[in-house]
Amino acid sequence: MSMLGLAALGLSAVFAFAVIIAFPTVGQTIQRILLGSFLLLLGITLVGLLVVAITRIDIEPYIRQGAVMQTGHRLVDFFTLLPEQYSVQEVVYHDTDGDGKEEWVVFYQFDLADGRSPYAGAVYDSDRGNPPVLFPYRLLPPDRDYLSEESTHLNFEDIVKVGEVEPVPELLVYGQAGSINTDLTIFRHVPNSFDWEFPRDEPRRYQVIGAFRGDGGVVFEPDDRTVTVHSRAGYDRSQLAIETVYALDEARGSYMSVTDPQQLDAPRSSRVVFAFGMPPDILETPYPEKVVLGFYHMLGQKEPLVKPEEFLTGQALIEYERRNLAYFGFDGVTDDVDRVEVTQLGYSPKIEQFEPSVTVLGEEPRSLSVSVTFEAKVGKKDVRTSAPIQWVTTVVNGRWKIDRRL
Repeated sequence: MSMLGLAALGLSAVFAFAVIIAFPTVGQTIQRILLGSFLLLLGITLVGLLVVAITRIDIEPYIRQGAVMQTGHRLVDFFTLLPEQYSVQEVVYHDTDGDGKEEWVVFYQFDLADGRSPYAGAVYDSDRGNPPVLFPYRLLPPDRDYLSEESTHLNFEDIVKVGEVEPVPELLVYGQAGSINTDLTIFRHVPNSFDWEFPRDEPRRYQVIGAFRGDGGVVFEPDDRTVTVHSRAGYDRSQLAIETVYALDEARGSYMSVTDPQQLDAPRSSRVVFAFGMPPDILETPYPEKVVLGFYHMLGQKEPLVKPEEFLTGQALIEYERRNLAYFGFDGVTDDVDRVEVTQLGYSPKIEQFEPSVTVLGEEPRSLSVSVTFEAKVGKKDVRTSAPIQWVTTVVNGRWKIDRRL
């Protein structure tokens, strides 16, 4: 409804209210008319909504068409502008290049199928040409990869400071699966031509400075500009993950490799963690690899949730009570361990050993070998395993325990 229509409606309501107060009899008639009109309008609305719900009509195109007509066709309807092989999902209106004018960031799906269809994106700008042309600058990840499989979310952070006269925030395109950010592609605006030239997108005007993917989650930390990636590949059954932290190369303003811009630079750190935190009932887990990780995790805690000795049995328990930390990979260490980071954890569920004398249906395994490597801090000393430690884990009174070294 136009502003003039709203004003007329408001004046009518004020007039009706004044008549109701001044002339009660006439006011009652007007009240009945207004009530009847309201009920009629409500009934029409409810019937319309019912028809839409039953027929499953998509009314969004009609709403967009109405909005375009109301503005005298001054709006750009990207939902109808792109060909049928693309399905536009979101349009964000924002200044992406620092020129003081908003651009259109369009996210769309391609290779359309009944299941998950990949997402792509482009920034449409109209700052070139005489008269100006609406030109798309693609948001293209390395190797022409997709941005997401389920949904996208756009954020802006001024990550790169080098070479900037005026701050221009980078585009952080998140790919989401459910409530988890599984993808993050960071684009930096880099002018690729002069203002008087015709627009082009080679080299890319929005260049990738970071491309991350992790099925356990991707997190950007604005304070130190690090990106943490959790990957559960190989650890699905026990809900463990490899946590990899990437740091920005301040001199180049990128997370990508200096020798290969299509690949990430070496991470700052990598370790094996509990994907969703260590469960408080860790000793009840049916997965021995979780017990081994829990032991080393608790070993580096000042006030451990579970005492390290509760993870142990047999020779391992004897050596721990003797304070023989060399047996656990801390050669030459006598002080308390301050911090432990497990860098590798290996196990093979296919070779879990069963007790041959037990033939009960559904029998649980009795033994499994788990290998571990770690880095630790003991006082001012750094400790690192030179080779993987092979542990034999076994079941004692229904609980997995670390028993001995191989």
